[in-house]
Amino acid sequence: MKALAFLGAGKYATVTYTWEERSYTTRLFPEALARIFEPEKVIVFVTKTVSESGLGYVEKLRDALGNQVEWVNIPEGRSEQELWKIFDCVASVVDEDDEILLDITHAFRSIPMIVFAVATYLRHVKKVHVKRVVYGAYEARNEKNQAPIFDLTSLLDLLDWTGGAEALLKRGDAGLIAEKMINAHQGLRRMGADTPEKLKPLGQKLGALSQALHLSRPREVMRLAHELLPLLEEARAEFERWAKPFSLLAGQIRNELEPLAFGQSDTLSRENLQKQLVLVEYYLKKGLIVQAVTLAREWVVSYVLLCGGSGDWLCRRDREKAEDLLGNAVVGLRKGNADLPEFFGQLPQGREVVRLWDQLARLRNDLAHCGMTTDALKATAIENRAREVLQKLRILVGLACEVVLSGARSVIDLGTFYQGVARLEDLPYYVNRAKELAGDGNEVVLTGQAPIWMYLAVGHALHGKARKLIYDSPVTGEVVIFDHDPY
Repeated sequence: MKALAFLGAGKYATVTYTWEERSYTTRLFPEALARIFEPEKVIVFVTKTVSESGLGYVEKLRDALGNQVEWVNIPEGRSEQELWKIFDCVASVVDEDDEILLDITHAFRSIPMIVFAVATYLRHVKKVHVKRVVYGAYEARNEKNQAPIFDLTSLLDLLDWTGGAEALLKRGDAGLIAEKMINAHQGLRRMGADTPEKLKPLGQKLGALSQALHLSRPREVMRLAHELLPLLEEARAEFERWAKPFSLLAGQIRNELEPLAFGQSDTLSRENLQKQLVLVEYYLKKGLIVQAVTLAREWVVSYVLLCGGSGDWLCRRDREKAEDLLGNAVVGLRKGNADLPEFFGQLPQGREVVRLWDQLARLRNDLAHCGMTTDALKATAIENRAREVLQKLRILVGLACEVVLSGARSVIDLGTFYQGVARLEDLPYYVNRAKELAGDGNEVVLTGQAPIWMYLAVGHALHGKARKLIYDSPVTGEVVIFDHDPY
């Protein structure tokens, strides 16, 4: 481990610095840093003013630490160029994968800001592990002349948490936030500490939400957002104790998720279609144009099925039938036929629905072919047309029929519930996740690579909740476990 410290030209007084059960008396904190944390090397950054001050700090540290200390000369920091030079000097002494300890106790003026900037840079670019950022708080000494050493690493973590929140708020990417939560939970467990209960499940759900958002899975997005809202509230105390930076961001993230939440995502209704439009608008705001266009096209299919008033809106056969009806109607319009098929004559704004389907088909094809044609749309034109589509969909949703269609089958891939190796201690999470995905009264298919104990526990939990339970694998095909369908 390398310790990086600074020396200023101040008149430092002798004090006993304390850290947990350890302490050391000195007037120069880099010496206490070396004795208490025992790094292999202490690299001290000094300006010309400090070296030539006559205070003897350099000589004292050299005598105290010998070959353990290295010296690096830095400019005074009187200009922006000199500040960047300091940044370069600090970054250059650290190698890839190093473990470092940063000390800002005697750092002068803006140098602490540079230290945090360097630390962020090193973590992301050189994969450096910043063990701690410390500050010897001389001004907080007690009546025994003992000064505590503050651990400021959480402030550095806050930058990562903030970056994760920014990724979610700007691009709908919750991956970094989810990773921070899961790592915090696992780190506490490895330390044998009192382990939080909500952090890991919350991180896993956020990760799943992020994946569902970017893979255009609106039913999953709506359900996961719905599940996350109460979980955010339940985990508030754990944020304060184990993930303080997230507690500062939780309100923003809640506001981001609330419009997307919908507990009946497997039931097609006007409300469901309205929520899907909220998601289309969300995609457009985040610059996720492909996802917005893809969902808008499927929205039209769902709209036609809802207005038809029957069928299984999640059945591929029924959706393909609706697509065929739309396609045939488009052909009729292109040929100049005045009359639409009877169904579209009864559909609210039927002619506009057909024109919109034609527009979306062209737009989706343009995206799918990645602009590899001479008449391909410019990127800005695609975005503008996607926004025009959203306005037309908003008009249609107000005319949607007041009927409800239910989906018949829920396929649950247990292999997606974990990464690497499934852990028996996480079984409650696996079971609850399966129950959430299964819904109530649906036909449920269990599939995916997972241990037999997970299949048994999930199957038992779904008895009485699922109408029909099926096991599916490439070897066996579909095997009915139980069937409680009265029909």
